[in-house]
Amino acid sequence: MNAILPQYIDSTMMSCFRGCPQKFLTEFCLGLRPIGLSVDLHAGGCFATAIEAIGRECHENGLALPAALEKGFGVFTRAWGDFTALKETTKSFDRVWAAIEAYFAQWPPLTDPIQPYRIGGKATYEYTFAVPLEPTSAIEEMAGAFPRHPESGEPFIYSGRLDRLGTWSGKLVGQDEKTTTSIASTWADQWRLRSQFIGYCWALRQNDLPLDTIAVRGIGILKTKITLVEAMPTYSDWLIERWHSQLRRDLWRLRRMWDEGYFDYNLGEECTKYGGCPFNGLCASPHPENWHAQFTVRRWNPLQKNPIAEAAA
Repeated sequence: MNAILPQYIDSTMMSCFRGCPQKFLTEFCLGLRPIGLSVDLHAGGCFATAIEAIGRECHENGLALPAALEKGFGVFTRAWGDFTALKETTKSFDRVWAAIEAYFAQWPPLTDPIQPYRIGGKATYEYTFAVPLEPTSAIEEMAGAFPRHPESGEPFIYSGRLDRLGTWSGKLVGQDEKTTTSIASTWADQWRLRSQFIGYCWALRQNDLPLDTIAVRGIGILKTKITLVEAMPTYSDWLIERWHSQLRRDLWRLRRMWDEGYFDYNLGEECTKYGGCPFNGLCASPHPENWHAQFTVRRWNPLQKNPIAEAAA
């Protein structure tokens, strides 16, 4: 199976590479994934689709929230389709819809403290970006340049998708919803140095949008209740610049591994956390290619609500 080095990269891909380059190679270059769609990605994508549809009905079509919810339920049902989770989960069709209703009970669209940011008079939903990481004329790491993609010769493109852009007390903010099965008391702490959100701020600044704050809304989907929380991390100029420098260093490391034809192994916590890496069998075998038939090929698209929802390659 031939590996393809993606030209479009995002925070998920870089986080994987930093944790275990070998997993990055398997998941994002070979495109291998366990057979069956991830319930977390599917439920999160359906949730985001419904949140956007209901917000649009209220803000753009003037519907009252009950009528918007009724229309949104149809959108949600079609997005969910005939999906069946392969493991027991609280992120079922019924519980995710209950979370959507709870979300709008907490934050009704027309009275939400965060209102849509408008560009050209239109509210922004699903704001996507794709920013080339331009190398300088001399491609040298010490000169501060980014590497070029080794196959195309073009720049790598840093990509992503915000759920929305909004205004909060006159300030531009990004919005991101995180569905989860539990929310601990330290939930907000995890966003202080979140590469995903710092990257949002950097990318939008390249488009002349002065973003430094992300409104993160957590939706805990439990068997008997829905828990809703909100955090508003702000990222300083120096932190954003450090993120940019670190991305450059990591992309050079990625480029060198690709050129060498060898991706390092973590052989530590990355192999066991979150119930264990799905590729442990490959790494434990002298012939990992013998395991490929146990996986399907789904290429990651960082600009989609569900990045692996496309048909298997």
